[in-house]
Amino acid sequence: MAVSTLRPQPHRAGILNLFNWYYLRISGLALVVLALGHIFITHYLNVPAETTSDFVLERWRNPLWRTFDWLLLILALTHGLQGLQLSVDDYLHRAGLRTAAQTVVWSTALVFFALGSITIFTLNVDSDDPGPLNDQMWIAKVIDGSLVLVAIVTYVSALLFLVWVASTLLRGGTPIYWGDAGQYAWVLHRATGIGVVFFLLVHIVDIALIGLGRDIYNETVEFYATPFLIPMEIALVGAVIYHALNGIRIILIDFWRVGGTRYERPLFYAMFALTILLTIPSGILIIAHAF
Repeated sequence: MAVSTLRPQPHRAGILNLFNWYYLRISGLALVVLALGHIFITHYLNVPAETTSDFVLERWRNPLWRTFDWLLLILALTHGLQGLQLSVDDYLHRAGLRTAAQTVVWSTALVFFALGSITIFTLNVDSDDPGPLNDQMWIAKVIDGSLVLVAIVTYVSALLFLVWVASTLLRGGTPIYWGDAGQYAWVLHRATGIGVVFFLLVHIVDIALIGLGRDIYNETVEFYATPFLIPMEIALVGAVIYHALNGIRIILIDFWRVGGTRYERPLFYAMFALTILLTIPSGILIIAHAF
């Protein structure tokens, strides 16, 4: 059976926990529109390698797009890092260590919110100045190398996990456990959430580079089309779609009193299948552009 998603009661969990519970769901619904809308623009109507500084500057000539991106920034940061805080609470039980980790989480939120907000609202789209760091191309190399390193760690970890599962099955054992669909939905929700938060922080730094060095930003964006990184790009699209759809599923379980728990398993299978179907077109476009 899945971990309970029932609303916490004020007398048991406190007003703050109740607020957090509702905020994750309300912000999640808003992000279904904002995050999926952003992914549609950057991974379906275009591919990431095409979202150059000229693309961003032209888009931000319209104040509505600046507002859209700022809302996406603040909701994605607070929603994602609040979810990360739940992971901290689950896995760190020593009070001092937990407090230190939560301090890092929310300090990160503050710094990246400030960086993103300054970039969105102060970038002069009519300026021809490429930025004070434009000739420091080593910055792009460092970012590109970091992406390659993250990709290597991800691919190797995934391969080792699959090898472990296969060897366990061949020995007649059980890989992890044969859990209910709700348990696997929860594991995937947390894993995709952490992955999307990491990408969000990288993306905020990327966008900030437009004001500091447009050629650096363009080099970094172009590097996304490197074949070695393509699986990561496709996985990102799938992670965002899965997290959004599973969030809707969680809300249905929470608020659909009659059918929510009854259809929990069919909803998971339907949502998982829909994630794959919606990810395929973006994957085709990204691969076609790279080759």
